[in-house]
Amino acid sequence: MNLEEARTVLWLKNNPRIMGDLFDEGYLTKERLEWAVRKAYNPRQREAAKVLLEQLHPASVKASRHSESSHALPVKVPLDQARKTPWPFSPYKGQLMGDLVNASKISLKDLGYAIETAWNSKIRQAAATLALSRLEQVVTEPQPSAGYAEAVSGGRSFAQKQETRLTLLQGLFFGIILATVIGVSILLFLQSHEGNAKNISDIISTPTGMFALFFVVLVGLFIGWLFNRLTDYITTNLDKKIEEYRLGQEGEDHVAQALLQILDGTWMIFRNVQIPGRSPADIDLILVGPPGVWALEVKNFRGKYRNIGDKWELIKKNKWTKAQVNPSNQALKNAVRLSQFLKANRIDVFVTGVVIWANPESPLTVENPSIAVWMFEQLQDEIGNVWQKEKLSEDGRKLIDEKLTDLCRRNRRR
Repeated sequence: MNLEEARTVLWLKNNPRIMGDLFDEGYLTKERLEWAVRKAYNPRQREAAKVLLEQLHPASVKASRHSESSHALPVKVPLDQARKTPWPFSPYKGQLMGDLVNASKISLKDLGYAIETAWNSKIRQAAATLALSRLEQVVTEPQPSAGYAEAVSGGRSFAQKQETRLTLLQGLFFGIILATVIGVSILLFLQSHEGNAKNISDIISTPTGMFALFFVVLVGLFIGWLFNRLTDYITTNLDKKIEEYRLGQEGEDHVAQALLQILDGTWMIFRNVQIPGRSPADIDLILVGPPGVWALEVKNFRGKYRNIGDKWELIKKNKWTKAQVNPSNQALKNAVRLSQFLKANRIDVFVTGVVIWANPESPLTVENPSIAVWMFEQLQDEIGNVWQKEKLSEDGRKLIDEKLTDLCRRNRRR
């Protein structure tokens, strides 16, 4: 593929414009192009990204010239929709206009003819959009008519419930300690005022009494030290667990907000969905849209991690050790649980498990993952990458949405 061909390839569904324009405007950064080379589903996008990566250094001069000489023109039909519009004339009648343009079967002259003579206004508008795209003209696309994605919650998340439970446990622990200290103090006070209580001078008047007193004091100090260490250990671990659940909840909130901004009204987002069964854990996020169904496991860990295949490790004391939690296994189990729930409701659909790494400040290395891992900062591109074609009909999506919405309502009543 040469540079001219690479510049005409369309980017992902979330921003379906030709890569040449996006490259000139600075949208296709080195990070985005490298991501596309590794992970784009479309082989033409991967090849085009390789070509544009080689042109990255002179891009700044070209972009500045392009921005000075071009003006965005409004179009009535988005580029993606224009590409899916059937061509009305022989010999390619009924074929998608985008495929015909890519294959050079229709030219700018043909598009101009369609703009002037096509009886359907949608076809004329689609031809105009494609013609401007072929001319590398920057266009302003209309807002998607589908509106914005809707989110449905199943109530408080597992992380919120655990954080509340541990906070109450921490308060109960300190309450028991306070009550014990007060009780012992009262008991000692009452014993010191008993008439038969021995004077301290009587106790230390003999060697045996002095030894016994020394032993009692020593044992008391040891018990006090042990009690203090035990208290510190328990409170430190409780604080750590509470902080982990709080961070997990923050990660879920950030990802949910980002998805609401990325997705349109053809998608539904379900949060904190607890599938009926023995497991008390919920599914962080479920996406239902035209390309399918996804079960998302959000992780907002701190530290340096790596994922190789189905293994997760983190750096401890300058060496890699096995992580206590395996997000890939969690995502896979959640996908299976959701798929089984839908099958029990006579909905046979494949559910894809995905791990979302929600903490950009904590480095994560991924090699040949068994379950897809999406980085938070590349979430928009990942969504655009999976949004290649419609696999679920509108009726199928509505049925799934109804079942999950009803499940979330039942969970909220508990």
